[in-house]
This record gives sequence, C-alpha cells and structure tokens, in this order.
Amino acid sequence: MARLEILLAGATGYIGGTILSTLLNSKNGLLEHCNLSLLVRGEDKARVFNAKGLKTVLFDDLGNTHEIERIASNYDLIINTTPGGSVNSAAAFIKGLGNGQALTGHDVFYIHTSGTSNLADQPITGAYHEPRTFTDTTPDLYPYLQHRNKLTPYAQRTADLTVINTGLASSVKTYIIMPPTIYGTGTGLFNRLTIQAPTIMRSALRNGQVLKLGADDGDVECVHVQDLADLYILVASRVASGDLDGMPSGVRGIYFASTDRYTWKEFADGIAEAMVEVGGIKTKEIKKVGLEEAAAEWTGGHKLLCELNFGSNFRTRPDTSRSLGWQPSRTKDDFNNHFLETAKLVMETQT
Repeated sequence: MARLEILLAGATGYIGGTILSTLLNSKNGLLEHCNLSLLVRGEDKARVFNAKGLKTVLFDDLGNTHEIERIASNYDLIINTTPGGSVNSAAAFIKGLGNGQALTGHDVFYIHTSGTSNLADQPITGAYHEPRTFTDTTPDLYPYLQHRNKLTPYAQRTADLTVINTGLASSVKTYIIMPPTIYGTGTGLFNRLTIQAPTIMRSALRNGQVLKLGADDGDVECVHVQDLADLYILVASRVASGDLDGMPSGVRGIYFASTDRYTWKEFADGIAEAMVEVGGIKTKEIKKVGLEEAAAEWTGGHKLLCELNFGSNFRTRPDTSRSLGWQPSRTKDDFNNHFLETAKLVMETQT
C-alpha cells in the first residue's frame, strides 16, 4: 500500500509545533507509514526544519487560496493548525484535497483547528445565555453552530461551518478539533506560548497590574497543549490506519478536548501571583474593567472576540474524543502551576 502523504500546516506555531515535536519523539508509529511535509512561510524557517531532515513546502500567504488549493491537491491528509478563523484558506485546503481525490480515487481527510469560544455565552453584553453542557456526541451541534452564527457571525464559527459544508461538497472527510483554553509551554521550534494568559500578562506589564473582565464566578475549561497534541495525533493515526469505525466526520465530526475547569477569578489571581513573583508587576491586586477597555487591551478593540475568549462561560464533555482512546494526563495542579512558567517565558520575550 502506498504511504500516506500528510501535510502539517502551522508547524511554526504553538499547537502545530507541539504536534510536530510529539510526532518526532513518540513511538506511535504514524511516521513509519506516512510521509510528512510541513507547510512553511519563509525560507529562513524552512531551513531550520530542513536541517533536521524534515521536508517543507513553501507558500506565500494563507490568503492566496489558489496556491493553497494547488498544494493541498498533493496530499491525502492535512492537519491544519493555523488560526481557526481563516475561512477561505480552510475551504481551499479542502477543495485541494477534493481535487486530488478526483484524480487518484483515494480517500482524503482534513483535520481542522477550532475552539470552544464558538459555544461560549455572552454574559457581559447579555447577548446570549447558554446553560447547557455540550458533548461531542450531541447530534445537534451543527445546527446549533448555524443558529448561533445567524444571530452573531463569528469568524471561527463561520470557518467550522465552511469546513463541514465544503467537505461534504468535495467528498472530503473532515474532523474539527475544538479545544477550550490551551495552557502549558509548547515544545515546537518557534512559538512556545499560548494566547490568553500571555496576552493578559503583557497587558499587566503595560498597566502595572492585572486586568480582569466579567464576573468572578464565570467559569470555563482548559487543556494542556501536550494533551491536545496527543488528541490530534490519535485522530491522524486512526485515519492513517484506515480505522474509521466510531470516528464520525462531517456534520458529526466535532471533537472536544476539555480536561479541567477554572473560573476567571482563578485565572486572574494565578496571573497576578506569577507576574509579581517574576518581578513584572508589584501588586497582586486585580483591576476589573469593562468590555471596551478589555477589548482595547487584549483583542485590538474587537469586543465580540474579547467577550467570548476572556469573559464568557462554556461547558463541554469530550465523550467522542475519549471513546477513541484519548487519555489526557495533566491535572488541575498542572494548570495552576503553569502560570509561573508562562510568566517567565513572557518576561524572556520582552527583552
């Protein structure tokens, strides 16, 4: 049987870099039966990977959908860990896979990176209240995403719907990984930092204290980046082996990745304590701010993005992911301990 051709997009990023390093250092055997290529922008970064014996494919920009579609047509499986809100590039990856499938007759697969902010409520503005706990076995997730997006268009949610619809139209099996807040130090060669905690930490450096949005008891979920990488590799390995039983795709192909819960107060307090310990700020006192100020500090003025990612509530249960054999090992203690490690890295990158 011909070796499966896999393309990893986002290998220079936080999630993609951790997936790559895990693949290279694991014994799961995926790379023994597949050829891996990395989609890379910039010859300087490509040379770093090439020096380690890794094959790279240079591209210009995710906005160049013709180029993305052409490149994608050469692969059997694409793992896309680039920003989840890039709608057009996601569609181009899938269309390219479909074009290749039409020529070879081989099944093709696409793994997409999303996030549970798609399901989050909006308690600050009061625009949406969501009390339910979602599971990835819930049959109405797709129509729910459609409903939410009609009420309030959100790029990441739009991309997920586009992935599903384009996959169905192109006969490409799609799998969407939908993690909550990701924490922990990445193990890739380039970006090792997540988004939320470092964003608030850098803001604290500018303001001399940690800012907090929303109610103290607002609670959300988290997953360690290494546990998340393991889920991607598990899904990819099942696809590569042809073991698709119990692996829904398309409309039902949404996979949650939550492991623990935390409140926004815990998050702010953990950041403040860590930033004081590393000498970034002098006070552990938290300053509560409104949505407009928080958005200006953290999301470039984008209020919806800020509310969904820094002040919302959501609850998920990764039943499908666990049924595949996903066994995350990090605990709430790891979450609590990550603040100091992250603060040290943030301070290092400031110099």
